[in-house]
Order: sequence, then structure tokens, then C-alpha cells
Amino acid sequence: MVEDNHNHFCIYCGAKLVPNQHFCSQCGKEVYHDSTQTVKTPSRYESKVKQIEKEYNSKQTRASELVEKLFDPSHMSYSKFTAAIKRSNQLFANQLKITQKMMELDSSEVVNRQIEDKIRVLNTFVDKMEELINELVIQLSSNKDDDDDINALFKDMDDLIGSVKDY
Repeated sequence: MVEDNHNHFCIYCGAKLVPNQHFCSQCGKEVYHDSTQTVKTPSRYESKVKQIEKEYNSKQTRASELVEKLFDPSHMSYSKFTAAIKRSNQLFANQLKITQKMMELDSSEVVNRQIEDKIRVLNTFVDKMEELINELVIQLSSNKDDDDDINALFKDMDDLIGSVKDY
């Protein structure tokens, strides 16, 4: 609510006004208008973005739990996985914040296209976290020493992180 402390008289008839008076008691005309009562409609993307955020948080928690089960904290793979998850979390949070700020803007076609692009990026993070979980589950269920799949996943995650930084 915006108060105009220097306007103590009606601009129409000159009558003295009481603080927070909306209508002049002399002439009846509106002398105060609360400009903060605009109703903001939620973005049409709001529920979709919240769902993506919830899904990502669930998957990254699961991935972190699997890393804890699979590797000793002193093991180099543990450090690589936790660092990759942390980097992914930071970039996801950054992209999420940008998307949410965009949703606060007036809806124009340009803004909507940018939001849709950001939603695709956020979904890519979810997909990569799902791939990481799948690889960790495979690793957990097998005792093979072949790390090619995990190394390829690391490369994919690094590529994703690099492409988001460039974006």
C-alpha cells in the first residue's frame, strides 16, 4: 500500500483529508487509490516447473544415497561422483532460479519460448540424473571392473554441465 504523506487535501474541492481516507468527505470523489492490489495470475508453467524440481530433488537424493552405498568416501570414484552431483545441483538450481524469474515476467511469445527452452534444460538434468542412478544400480548389482559405462556417463554429465554454462 502506497501512502502519500504530503497530500492532506482533496485535489478536487480542497477539503481536509484524514490519513488513509479513500474518498473525500466533502465532494465524494476518490482521493486515494491502492495500486498494490493488482492480482497476479500464476504462470501456466508453474506446476510443470515445480514438478521438475521435485523430480530432480528426488533423483539427486537417490543418486547420492547410491554413491554412499557403492563407494568408500576415501575412494576416488566417490569424490568424482559427489563432485558431479554437486555441480549438477548448483547448475540445476541456477537454471531453476532463472526460469522462475522468467515466469514472473509478462507472458509474451518470446518469454514463453525462453521458458520452454529452460524447461527442456531442466528436464535434461533430470534425465542425466536418472541415467546416473541406472548406472549406479547396475554397478551395485554387478561386480565387474569395467568402468567404461560410468566413465561415459561422467563425460555426458560434464558435457551437459559445459553446455549449460555456455547457454
